[in-house]
Amino acid sequence: MNKKYILCIFAILITITNSSYAFPAYSKPMSKRATLVPTSGTFNVPSEVGTSNTTEISVDDVNNLNAVGKLDIVKSDGSSDCCTASVITTNNGNIAITAAHCLYDFNTQTWNSEVYFYPGYNNGQQGKVGKITAVSGYIYQDFTENPITFDYGFIKLDYQGKRLQDDTGAFDYDLDIPRDNYPVNVFGYPIDGDMNCPRDGQHLCEYEGLSFDMPPDVPNPQSYRAITIDVGQCSSGGPWVRIYNPDTNTGNVMGVSHGILPEPYPEESAAWSWTSDEFTQLLNFAQS
Repeated sequence: MNKKYILCIFAILITITNSSYAFPAYSKPMSKRATLVPTSGTFNVPSEVGTSNTTEISVDDVNNLNAVGKLDIVKSDGSSDCCTASVITTNNGNIAITAAHCLYDFNTQTWNSEVYFYPGYNNGQQGKVGKITAVSGYIYQDFTENPITFDYGFIKLDYQGKRLQDDTGAFDYDLDIPRDNYPVNVFGYPIDGDMNCPRDGQHLCEYEGLSFDMPPDVPNPQSYRAITIDVGQCSSGGPWVRIYNPDTNTGNVMGVSHGILPEPYPEESAAWSWTSDEFTQLLNFAQS
């Protein structure tokens, strides 16, 4: 996409960077969250599915972070797109989290046709488990009606009878998102933006800095958090990780990259802050 967006985390906080959306002028404050209805879509699965025959390879040190991966997307019109996703700890073992707009195209009101996940992708090379096919996606119906709300979702992955998280590792997640200022580590595969990395879509990039509450004049400020940079297109859906430990590559996902604020607001990446009940309901739906 040509449009530039700021990173929103949908606590999970989601950057609407590529297939994403800025905060529209029509956004109105939400006095309370209505009853939420989960919805799902299935992706086309080619005859050869599951993992590739890629063997473990040695690339940059950050490649050891196999819980984060690149998403390659085929949209319903046949065009391609890109995002970021991460494996989270679940009973199912084959669930990743990303932005809802990486799974469902609000503009065409259609699910994407094909989604492929490359955990540990870095430096132009696949990670140790290769290419994983996504079989289905799970989002809230509200997102299909208003794309600045509930911009996070889950992907169910085909890992040939095994648990992907056992081979890649996985992040935990926050159910109650802390407020005020605190450090986060944000990951993605940007092709532009402000992250200090090659920004070619082939390298796993990381931003470390403070996340903070949105200013009160932003529509529904209580629903978002932000960081001070634009994480770039193709970082959409990338995890915002609290208490990240680089030695063990563990931490708590508290948002995913979503989108950029329009003028007159500053160019700050933002994220949607979920609630415990809301997140748990959608995750249980994805695992059922």
